[in-house]
Amino acid sequence: MKADLRAGRASLEELWRRGMAGRALLEEQTRLVDEFLVVAFARAGVAQGAALLALGGYGRRELFPFSDIDLLLLHDDLPRADLERLAAAVFHPLWDAGLDVGHGVRTVAGCLEDAGEDFFFRVALLDARLLAGSCRLFDRLMCGYRERFIDGNRRDFFQRMVDHRRERHRRFGMHTYLLEPHVKESRGGLRDIHSMLWSARVLFGLASLEDMEAAGLLTADEAQAFSEAWDKLVRIRNRLHYLSGRRNDRLFLEHQEEMAQAFGYHDQHGMLAVERFMRDVHDALQTVAVTSDLFFEHAREVLGAGTDDCVDRRLEKGIEVRCGRVRLLDSALLAERPQIGMRLFWLAAREQLPLHYRTRKLLAAAAARIDDRFRRSKRVARLFLDLLQQDSAAETLAAMLETGYLAAYLPEFKAIESLAQHDVYHVNTVDRHLIQTVAELHRLQGEERRIFQGLSSPHILFLAALCHDIGKGRGEGHAGRGAVLVRDIGLRLGLGEGEIDCLAFVVEHHLFLSHVAQRRDLEDEALIVRCAERIRDADRLAMLYLLTVADARATGPSVWTDWKAALVLELYLKIAHLLDQEEVDLTGMDRRQAARWMAHKVREALPADAALDPAELPVDYLVSFSPDEVVQHIGLRAGLEGRDLLFEATDVGDHWSLLVMTADRPGLLARICGALALHNLRILAARIFTWPDGTVVDVLDVVSRVGASYADQDWRAVRNSLWQAANNRLGIDYRLHKKLRPWSGGEPPAGGSRSPARVEIDNLGSAACTIIEVYATDRIGLLYEVTRTLADFGINILQARIGARGDQVVDVFYVQDGDGSKVEEPEFQEEIRRSLLHVATHEARAVGK
Repeated sequence: MKADLRAGRASLEELWRRGMAGRALLEEQTRLVDEFLVVAFARAGVAQGAALLALGGYGRRELFPFSDIDLLLLHDDLPRADLERLAAAVFHPLWDAGLDVGHGVRTVAGCLEDAGEDFFFRVALLDARLLAGSCRLFDRLMCGYRERFIDGNRRDFFQRMVDHRRERHRRFGMHTYLLEPHVKESRGGLRDIHSMLWSARVLFGLASLEDMEAAGLLTADEAQAFSEAWDKLVRIRNRLHYLSGRRNDRLFLEHQEEMAQAFGYHDQHGMLAVERFMRDVHDALQTVAVTSDLFFEHAREVLGAGTDDCVDRRLEKGIEVRCGRVRLLDSALLAERPQIGMRLFWLAAREQLPLHYRTRKLLAAAAARIDDRFRRSKRVARLFLDLLQQDSAAETLAAMLETGYLAAYLPEFKAIESLAQHDVYHVNTVDRHLIQTVAELHRLQGEERRIFQGLSSPHILFLAALCHDIGKGRGEGHAGRGAVLVRDIGLRLGLGEGEIDCLAFVVEHHLFLSHVAQRRDLEDEALIVRCAERIRDADRLAMLYLLTVADARATGPSVWTDWKAALVLELYLKIAHLLDQEEVDLTGMDRRQAARWMAHKVREALPADAALDPAELPVDYLVSFSPDEVVQHIGLRAGLEGRDLLFEATDVGDHWSLLVMTADRPGLLARICGALALHNLRILAARIFTWPDGTVVDVLDVVSRVGASYADQDWRAVRNSLWQAANNRLGIDYRLHKKLRPWSGGEPPAGGSRSPARVEIDNLGSAACTIIEVYATDRIGLLYEVTRTLADFGINILQARIGARGDQVVDVFYVQDGDGSKVEEPEFQEEIRRSLLHVATHEARAVGK
């Protein structure tokens, strides 16, 4: 029998591969197991006093490929021997066939007692279905169940369902727009469908979507959209199970591209196939979430749940607060005065209250009637811009998005609705990321009160926050595209010419401060001058800074760190200092004068017999450290002999600062990078200096790749590896190969799509150096391979910055050739570029073999 079951399941998988879709597959899975169990129960030979019941998803005939088969062996005090024979006949073959079985053996009284203590079991009994055995026993259980848990207990059932639903959302995802949604348990998932149907059955006696539509709880359009979303989620869960080879209900990044291809999606109109697929996934989740939310609000109102202290309050003519929700009393007002739609949202934001579910439905219908005249209304624009500045703007904007009102009012939003950003650092879809950015901006108001108070047009900043990524979904260069789009938005909203210019500038340059801070030398005064000349206005600078912080915080928990915050703040303050001057003048910033002052202060602190004259030290080195630090370095240098290496590690908060001092030798930085990679240390930035006597002073900011604490790190072992590597006594290639061997198929898994690697060489960004940027997918040993390649060309690295976002890195190097000059020769530049591109693209495969 179990062989037949295995064969049947294998044939179902083959039918699925040939196109059997959605619920048809669930029904066939259910039929196959039903037939097996009916025969197994009959063969056990226990004819009286027992019944076999299907529960939960199996009871609903929704048996997914690797779902548990929930069974209940119901009996009327059968002898132990009969029960054991029944259980062996029914359960054991399923286990032997490799199926997961959720099983129980209970009497009717035992079932009712357990259902009273376990709400999940109580809900599972709602879907109970008799497979074989005593109808009388099954009817007795169902009658007792209805009498004890349904009749007269509907409010208690509903409140428990609401509480469990809320807790489930908290655990698996409060939103429908997460990067890796859980298609069963998160908000908008299959469990929300079940929760709605269970509640409709218990509260109103409605057993299906068709019944709910007939009762007027759903319109025909809502029921159709809900059913289509349900089918889509079922197909996705089926494929996830087969693709994973196990029960898996989370749509991980590693499966999304394969799923998109399997469902027939293609790259189109600047969007990746996987992004188009995930947009449809999020749309389906959103449809289920909104419909089920509205149902639960309706049920709450019908039952009067939680309304003991409900007090009505009139806000203005035709609008009141009822039971903690803003409600439109007369739907005709929306047709007579269309602007009342925006006013409802504005009042909800002002009062910090949600909209009543019937009002949300009316606004969703009204969104379809929004025209260009409405969009150009100055009265409506004033309400919208003021709404953005309310503390609860994000919650209200979410309601505008879910009702379709936001995209109707700002049509440019339509292209980014539910648009997934297929990478490992954005946790939200684009539309939700923009709303979250507005929320983060409001939080910043308390932290950066002084900067906010200095803004002349805060409404422009909040509008820029809402629109800064509006150019996405249209191909490369989203910031520039967004700048064009927001000009049209500004014109419709009635903004002045200067306000529109400011809005477009902030949107176009919203990544500027972050990119410069993480990729350029902030001690380069010429760079700061160029930044100031580009921005030119203190108000725009403040907006860029605030938006940079809010955008990063809204992107994801791993994006904004103390280290990055310090870099952006340093750049902001330096540019602000320049803009405070009447004229931006590079001649007023004399690095050599600063270096002479530093040398003087160091000389005062050194012993009279010091062997090294600080004036001989490089200018860049002197202006990069305090006098005390330079004195410390000179003191440490006195202890260096031959091929010694001095190493110190300091915990500075969210990263660690490493000081390495030793004698210079070819390829030293590459070997240092390799040694640190062996100890799971990721380099964030490197300041690299060589004194005239050949002493190297390298300061590297690092973090642990594996989440180790400062105390967990074996610093003595790190020091030993650095010494061995510097003195050519460590086989770095071999050891990296060995370290990566567990990923024998290639590079370590990082999740997410792979952005194309690229290399850029710039001779204009620095007066003395060539700047080389390497964009690649991060991996252990990448920085070692890149720096080793540069060393092979005789390139000297003076400074390095390593910016990481999720699994993507941008390695930036300030370099000179062997003669201390820029890399000018085009053919040489191209050879370097191709070699680095090869490392960034192919070396991971070679190391991992």
